[in-house]
Amino acid sequence: MARATPLREVLAAGVKAARMGLGLRQEDAATRLRQLGLASWIRGTVAQAEVGARRLTPEELVILALAYETTPAALVVGEDDALVELTPDTWITVADLRGLWSGRPARIQAPTGPKGAAAAARERLKAGGQTRRGEASDADRHAARRLGLSLEEATAAATKLWGRTLAEERDRRLAERTGELSPRQLQALRGHVTRELLAELSSRPQSTRTPIPRRTQPARQRGGTQ
Repeated sequence: MARATPLREVLAAGVKAARMGLGLRQEDAATRLRQLGLASWIRGTVAQAEVGARRLTPEELVILALAYETTPAALVVGEDDALVELTPDTWITVADLRGLWSGRPARIQAPTGPKGAAAAARERLKAGGQTRRGEASDADRHAARRLGLSLEEATAAATKLWGRTLAEERDRRLAERTGELSPRQLQALRGHVTRELLAELSSRPQSTRTPIPRRTQPARQRGGTQ
């Protein structure tokens, strides 16, 4: 059965291939990108983009193409007939996606094979929460369980402490720390940062805590049974 690769992963591979094609180190690439206006990009940000851990905006894609002396369409890598997942219900071939970004009309492909990673994620998200800005992810739900809070309480506490959810704060810190790491090393670093954030939430000032109602116990009757 056909399988589709999420667009974020396709672009991650294309961005990395373009950088390596110029013989640039991630640090050198970050310098170029800052010169073109991506002021917050450092080596770790480049690494995040190259493993698909960062969702690239249209503006960032254009600037990446300029920095790497290529076109946005060329950042779409893979065999022409390989499928790219735009949403769980919308797929497109690599060739059609390149053509679309080059000014040619394209056709979408109806998913016919087993669910890909994004489709599976959509099923999980039916239990509650999204991964868009300000919404909960699996990491936020895990944090809530670890802290003994409801998802709403944990999200509110994180937003009050950092101005974003735990997952968003984790990704922000990863972008600052990530260097030339393998996917396995990045996963280990992500776990370390998550534990760091949990510790900060646990020790947050009392004023940022949301009171949790306690279950009242019936008063014990003194003495024996009458």
